[in-house]
Parts: sequence; structure tokens; C-alpha cells
Amino acid sequence: MYSGEIPSKVMRYSNGEVSEAVGYYWYRPEEGGAGYLMRLDHNGQCATDPETGEYVYATEYKTFSVAACNPLLPIMVVDQDPLADATAGWELLRIFHPRGNRLGLSQVVTLESPMGDGGAPVRYVAGRSPSWMPGLLPRTYRSPGRDPPESRGLGGELPIILGLMALSPRKDTASNESTNQLFLDRNMWRHNEWRNNDAPKGYPDTAQDDPCVFLAKVFLDPQNPATTAESLAWFEWQTPVVRESSA
Repeated sequence: MYSGEIPSKVMRYSNGEVSEAVGYYWYRPEEGGAGYLMRLDHNGQCATDPETGEYVYATEYKTFSVAACNPLLPIMVVDQDPLADATAGWELLRIFHPRGNRLGLSQVVTLESPMGDGGAPVRYVAGRSPSWMPGLLPRTYRSPGRDPPESRGLGGELPIILGLMALSPRKDTASNESTNQLFLDRNMWRHNEWRNNDAPKGYPDTAQDDPCVFLAKVFLDPQNPATTAESLAWFEWQTPVVRESSA
């Protein structure tokens, strides 16, 4: 049973920078129902289309929920909204290792993800000593190979990566301000680089604590025609969403 929701601010990632998407509001009419990313008018009210009279909202691209269950278990993911769907099919987080010119790139996936040429997904990263470990993935996901290729970043399902990022600060049961600060004030994800080398603090401290679950939704940007399903898919599967840090 899932209950309660503490939304963060709506954010936009453009030209390598995260900013607040002013004029947009995450709205869930009732617990157990679907939520919408609404456009607001100049008075702060939900905007309507002058021709149809219907509310204006952004088109959803993809949804994932990311759960840290306890310190002894791997990350769990599902491509659903637990507050709106009869959630089933939680999976252990898996890593796909693409071949060819993307050798060494780790892509976070589920069994239903649009993986390219490569072997079956596994529970360890593709390259050695990634700069985003343990910041985004615990060291239990390190490569067991004797001579793995050089790590070339982290890609794959974008909402999963955002959920992993959101687990970085210690959770607050009354506010999501730590998430806002992570992205907007501290700029921890900038120019495709993750700038926090510390292990995540959002995991439950013990196996008896409740899981920490983040719902991550990605939408097409109504104010940026270049933001299409095709361009987002290219970003996820052809490039590192998180590149290796040069520091």
C-alpha cells in the first residue's frame, strides 16, 4: 500500500542546466488517481485552451518509480505510478552493456527497455571506476571483471537516473526541499556531470524502516519544440546522461 506524496518543484533540463520550470504545476486531483503537469496562467490558475476551454497540460514521455528498500537490498524500479496504478512488476535495477562504439557505457534498464546490441542486462556496471559511483549507484554494482573497459558514463531510462539522483540527500517526511536544493541550488547535475561523490543518504537506515520511493516523470517541453520523444530517446540510449567527471 502506497500513500502520501510530496512533490518537488517542476524542473527543466536545457543546455546542460537545471532550472525551475516556472508556470507549471504538478496536480493530482485525488490520491489513487492520475496526476498531470498543468500550465498556469498569469494569475497562477490552471490555464485553459481558448478554443476548446480544456485545461492545458504537458505531454508525458515516461514514468518510473525508484525505490531504496533497505541497506541490504538492491534498488527496485517499476514503470508505473504507485499512487495511480495497481502496481505490480517491481524489478531489481539492471544494467545493460551496449557494444560497439558505446563499449563501457552503463545503461539502467528493465527487461522491457529498448536495449540495442549487447548481452542480457546484469546487476553490475560496464566500466571500471565510474566517477558517479557511489554517488548514484552503490559499490555493490561495480564490475566484477578483471579488466573491464574504461567507464564511459551512465545512460538508459532517464526517469530511473533522476530517481537515483533524488536519493542523494537524506529524506524529509514533511518536505521535498532537499530535492529542490539538490538540483536547483547545489546544481549537482550540470552539463551531464554528476557533481556529488558521496554515497546516497536517502536509503533507509535499517531493514525495519519504510522504503524511500521517488516517482520520476519526464514530459515533453511545450515551450521547446525540439523536445520530442525521438530526441529524448536519443539522449537516453545514444549518449551518457551522466558523463564521466574529469575531476
